[in-house]
Amino acid sequence: MKKHIFWICMVLIFAQNYSGADIVNSNYNNGTIYSQNKKFIPVQAPDYVRFYDIDSEKFTAKFIPYSDSAEKLLSGSLKTSYKNAKKIEKYISDKNYKKAVGVDGNFLPTHIKYYNYFVDKNDMHSAMNEMMIIKRINSADRVLNDDIVSYKLGMLYYLNKNYAGALTYLADFADKKNPSEENLWFALGDIYSNLNNYEMSIQCAKKIPSTSINYTPALEILYNDYYGLKKIKDAEICANELVKRNPNAINYIRLAAVSSTNDTEKLRMLYKAKDYALTNSDYENLLRADVGIARLEQKKIDAAASKLSGFVVKPDWNKIYEILSPILEPMELSKQQSEFFNATNNCIMRFSGNDLIRCFEHVNNEEDKKTNAILQEYEQAYLQQMQAEAEARRQQEFLMRTYYQRMYMDDFMYMRHYPRYFMDNFW
Repeated sequence: MKKHIFWICMVLIFAQNYSGADIVNSNYNNGTIYSQNKKFIPVQAPDYVRFYDIDSEKFTAKFIPYSDSAEKLLSGSLKTSYKNAKKIEKYISDKNYKKAVGVDGNFLPTHIKYYNYFVDKNDMHSAMNEMMIIKRINSADRVLNDDIVSYKLGMLYYLNKNYAGALTYLADFADKKNPSEENLWFALGDIYSNLNNYEMSIQCAKKIPSTSINYTPALEILYNDYYGLKKIKDAEICANELVKRNPNAINYIRLAAVSSTNDTEKLRMLYKAKDYALTNSDYENLLRADVGIARLEQKKIDAAASKLSGFVVKPDWNKIYEILSPILEPMELSKQQSEFFNATNNCIMRFSGNDLIRCFEHVNNEEDKKTNAILQEYEQAYLQQMQAEAEARRQQEFLMRTYYQRMYMDDFMYMRHYPRYFMDNFW
């Protein structure tokens, strides 16, 4: 019986010792113990939490090295982990993250720093890949706030235009208090809009207040949503507000597309857009503005020609555009379009009846001359380019022939004038 009591006591003692080992003072660093009001870290936490200051909010991992004397006291896995950390930190200080990851691919502080490195480089695709690794490692280490990790990963999916992937992470935060709530509403609005869920997009984008820095881009999202839903009046309200807040080419084009005003007013908007595009060398929106202008200006020509009796060949910019657009730069093509419609508008304003027919005929003749001159110039430049390329090929072929001829002569002379060691049989 005494023997049984002895073993029971021994078990209780060991049990108490083990439970005491479950907590370790997290403030042990550089061989010192800090104040006891600091938090404790469970022994099952990763070893690196003892020599890294990890901030889940700022998403940083600051290495805090031990003193030499404190390092000597380490043993077991803690000592191995610390040595790896020192090696990793040396590679990171040299910006050699690949070698740092090679030391230990599952070392969370390395990936946190690698993530921040890619963010600083504005390489959001690589940052997203790192965040995916961080989420996987953190699911086991449980060092970072998983909500923050998921939120950042969702935003990175969004920045990489993976809208479906972004939604799987960010949708859960719609009903949660978030420190960057306006950014979240904007992101969700844009995501739903790109996924053609316009109703949900409107719900999110409308939550952004007019005082927010995100308000103007949110108006762009709302414009696209209303346009997609064929709610043209609502789209026009957004477009008017966009022009007031940010008068530029694309916003004037948006307003012209949904404006309830007449064609004259729409043309005024499109010419305003063209001016902004030309000033900023914005070729994409210059093309958009010119397409809208051409449609409305050609409509005026068609209307004037329909009132004429007898045979008339109306000027048609679309036919000229098909010929010139493949060979002219956007600025030059836009200039040709402006000259064409200036001439036709002059005809329409000044003449009627047969005089208008003759004026249209004159415009057609002048445009034919211009077009033919541009085509001839292009063909001549093309021929000169072909000749230059042919000459370059001939020069290259000549050099190659000369090279092979020299090789042949060198080999021939080598065979006729044997080296002395051949003649004297020195082998």
